[in-house]
Amino acid sequence: MSMIKERVWTEKYRPTSLDEVVGNTQQVEILKDSVNDERVPNILFEGPAGVGKTASAQAFAREVFGSDWNSNFIDFNASDDRGIDVVRDDIKSSARQAPAGGYDYKIIFLDEVDSMTKDAQSALRRTMEQFSDQTVFFLSCNYKNKLIDPIQSRCTVLSYNRLKDSEIRSIILNILQSEDIEYDAEAVEDIVEYVDGDARRAVNSLQSSVSDGKLTEGTLNFFSKQVSRDEIGEVVNLAVNTQMQEAMNKMNNEIVPEITDYGKFCRDLLFAIKTNEKINDDVRWYLMSQVGELESNIIEGANPEVQINSFISKIPVAQYSSISNYE
Repeated sequence: MSMIKERVWTEKYRPTSLDEVVGNTQQVEILKDSVNDERVPNILFEGPAGVGKTASAQAFAREVFGSDWNSNFIDFNASDDRGIDVVRDDIKSSARQAPAGGYDYKIIFLDEVDSMTKDAQSALRRTMEQFSDQTVFFLSCNYKNKLIDPIQSRCTVLSYNRLKDSEIRSIILNILQSEDIEYDAEAVEDIVEYVDGDARRAVNSLQSSVSDGKLTEGTLNFFSKQVSRDEIGEVVNLAVNTQMQEAMNKMNNEIVPEITDYGKFCRDLLFAIKTNEKINDDVRWYLMSQVGELESNIIEGANPEVQINSFISKIPVAQYSSISNYE
């Protein structure tokens, strides 16, 4: 197992201290300030995938517990263990255990806790209260609004954001240097654009794209064609110009079939609207708010193609009528 982990760069280059965590500086500083406290609050790490939530939690545990960190940091993936029985049995049993090494507390880390059922969340809340004398809970989620209020109110919330392109680039270049890999700058930039602030995806994409000790545009090994911002911007421009047949054809035939990350698509759509100089300002603000609703609808399970087509059809109507009349 250790040999396999050595080959997986997401494990090999996982931060071992809070100083090594890249990005989200303010949130990491809050954790640093708590390292020497006798007691820390329950913490809710909120934000998209691959931005350092788990890495920060583990790095904190390493600094607090030293060589005993693995015994005092018990992690569960709540998306796999999302039912109430797991909370009542496994998590409660772990919470009951005394901290190892004479420490005042241990940490139970629950990843993707927003995927737990409401009943399981209620049971978790009771467990958090029952064993608060010796167990601190670190919870990680993508959307905190999916958590019941009693859990949110018992946690300090640290909201993590997507990493900046410069931060992703520094992670990639550090690994390339450490592994002594020859690389083309263009290939690095392709990865930076592809991952859109997701550090985990950046490291995985990098490792899968290195061939014979080199990284070039020819060795890039992304699993699927990615929709570019330029393509989405072109559709928005066509819609603004009322060329709806062309806009819909391009969206449905060239873009929708290639979307693998609807969150990224919505962010790129937002960027296209923000930067399109032909859109009237009042219309721009309205459409930007509608992108949020589009993403929310898709997350809640609405048909993505229907939602996207509905949004694109709003653009020319909103552009050439007053917002008050349109609404």
